[in-house]
Amino acid sequence: MKKSIVVNYISFIFLVLALCACKREVYDFPDIETAYYPLDSGKYIIYEVDYVLYNDFESRVDTFHYFLKEQVGKTETDNLGNVYYRIERYVKADSLGAEWQFQQVWAAQVHDNKAFRIENNQRFIAIAFPLSPNKDWDGLVYIRKDTTISIPGGTIDIYKDWGNFKIQTFDQPETIDGIDYDSVLTIKRVDKINNIERRYSLEKYAKNIGLVFKQDSILDTQCGGNIASCINTPWGQKAEKGFILNMKLIETNR
Repeated sequence: MKKSIVVNYISFIFLVLALCACKREVYDFPDIETAYYPLDSGKYIIYEVDYVLYNDFESRVDTFHYFLKEQVGKTETDNLGNVYYRIERYVKADSLGAEWQFQQVWAAQVHDNKAFRIENNQRFIAIAFPLSPNKDWDGLVYIRKDTTISIPGGTIDIYKDWGNFKIQTFDQPETIDGIDYDSVLTIKRVDKINNIERRYSLEKYAKNIGLVFKQDSILDTQCGGNIASCINTPWGQKAEKGFILNMKLIETNR
């Protein structure tokens, strides 16, 4: 039976930490590499977010535009004695003058040559150190790949066909949405496509800042029962179920 997790894009869900680890050999790597995943209490990043939700039950497409603030909170210790940081998340409507509304708490941790991120009780290995060209790793080792999430109109196999996360580039200057970064790490988390399913996820981290860009496309379609009729149609037009998420940094105090 598939494990079902109810995830609402702006729900008020608190994190229940369940950090687990097993003994692994530890290698030395330059401390400067962890600068891609800085964790300092009080630091924050504000993202501009575009979220497109495809509801096949009601045959509708809803578009949301909002702002997301992630602030590093205080440190705590898990049941293995390892330090992690609270990641406090706030959202507000499509106006920079609106009030921030608390959303939920996630967590982050650098331990055992890995950068972890815990989102809605799901523990990802966001980055594996040391960095090297084309390096890959199982970023979902703590997550069941048959996990489904509930979205308006039904459920979707969010991690179907996901393989290893892979480094595309690192320590490369890049301009992202008009902002110049000296050193960027790009990680392709998944890029799978067939006639009825699209799974794509890409993240970019800037040194001394953290995550600065994220793009997810988790989409399904049956093309109204005639798959052959829309094979070459762009996914943004033919998708019937799932979501597209785009996040980009617009402000930080790092």
